[in-house]
Formats: sequence, structure tokens, C-alpha cells
Amino acid sequence: MHALTGGWGLDVPGHTPDELYALAVDIESYPRFLPWCQKARIRSRDGDRLEVDNLFGLGPLQAQFSSQATQEPPGKLTITSQDGPFRRFRLIWTFTPLEDGCRVEAEYKMELRSPMLHAMAAMSLPAMEHKVAQSFRNRVREVYGR
Repeated sequence: MHALTGGWGLDVPGHTPDELYALAVDIESYPRFLPWCQKARIRSRDGDRLEVDNLFGLGPLQAQFSSQATQEPPGKLTITSQDGPFRRFRLIWTFTPLEDGCRVEAEYKMELRSPMLHAMAAMSLPAMEHKVAQSFRNRVREVYGR
């Protein structure tokens, strides 16, 4: 089974990397805007590292796992896991200043333990990427009002 990779990017005019980084690192707010995220609770903080308990799912398909978030404000946030459904998971958020705004990119690489889950993820990830990017854009509007 090969790794699933992908990501998305948005140019967000009128916002700084600091503002957009603050939204990405506000992990406990993920259930408010990230599709299929039902729970994200920071279990512990140690310097720039966060230990997070997560629950993602839709209907009867549920995945509970822990993850680690490594903060490098305001340019990068890395989330990793080797728990639950993941052999390996890595999501890297990057925030690059633009002349009038910020470029936000999220790139992931994952290997799932279950061949069935892997096949389902491979089919649904392109639509999920679009939905997550749109949800992040909507969250920017909700929090910053512009």
C-alpha cells in the first residue's frame, strides 16, 4: 500500500501569516469548521509541542487517535500521528506573506493501516481537499469578518 499525498493552497488577501496561523493552531476549534472533525482536544503542552486527542468521522465510520502538533509561528505548523487508523500521518500547514495578504498551504502524506479505509480515502480525498480549503476560507471570514 503506497502513501496517500495531497494538499491545497489559498491566497487570502488582507490577512497576515500571524492571523491565519492563529486559526490553524486553534486546534480545539477544528470541530467548528473542519469537515468530519468531531473532537480535537489538547491533552498537553510542552513548549512548542501539543499532544492532541482527535475524533473524526461521519455516521458509523469513526476514527479516534492522538496526534502531535509542532508549532513554528507564524510560518509553519506540523501535525503528525502514528495512532489509530494511521501507520503514519503528516500534515504541514505553511503561511507565506504576500504583498497584500498570505498564501496558506496544507500538504499531507498518510499511510493507513486498513486497506479498505485506504481505498475509501483515496477516492474521497480530492473532494475533501476542496471542502477543507473552503471551510478554512469561511473560518477566516467568520473570525475576522472580512
